[in-house]
Amino acid sequence: MTGADNNSSRADRCYHCGAVLDGADVCPQCGRKQYRVCFCGKRIPVNARVCPYCGADWSHSHRVRRKSRQQKLSYQQMARFAGLGALVALIGTGLLHLIITGLAQRSLPSKQTMPASLLERMGLALHTIQQSLAKLGEGIVQWGGSLAVIAGVALVGAGVGVVIYLMRTGVISAPLYDSDHRYKRKRRAK
Repeated sequence: MTGADNNSSRADRCYHCGAVLDGADVCPQCGRKQYRVCFCGKRIPVNARVCPYCGADWSHSHRVRRKSRQQKLSYQQMARFAGLGALVALIGTGLLHLIITGLAQRSLPSKQTMPASLLERMGLALHTIQQSLAKLGEGIVQWGGSLAVIAGVALVGAGVGVVIYLMRTGVISAPLYDSDHRYKRKRRAK
């Protein structure tokens, strides 16, 4: 068998398990993809070390090993996680109760006792939050001079958020920011 025949027979068989492909892009035996898309946009075999079209180096590409879909359950681990979840829920509920009670005390008229009902406490806490937000708004208006300054600051912040989003998604590319830095491959010097 010549080298050319050997290469063509490899393309007809899975690179991993050797199953016959019959022109399929995914191995019918082990389910592995047989081709990938290179940075130049061409389709190349998964086990190719160098792209024959653009020369991109794929020799050190990270291969992701699939995890077994059926993992063995550990009842001890499950019990630990259940206990930890219950503990976090109890602590969170206690902290929330303390916060609500503290906020309710600020809106409670003098010489009046704290209501026993949680709903009444929450109403008092919401009243405290409403008063605090109103005072904060008054302070911002006095500090800024007008609502136009506040709206301008909010618009600038929104614009920065949109630019960061577009850079992360790749719509805008910046030389100092590259979200796909792990996937870039150096082209082989010719």
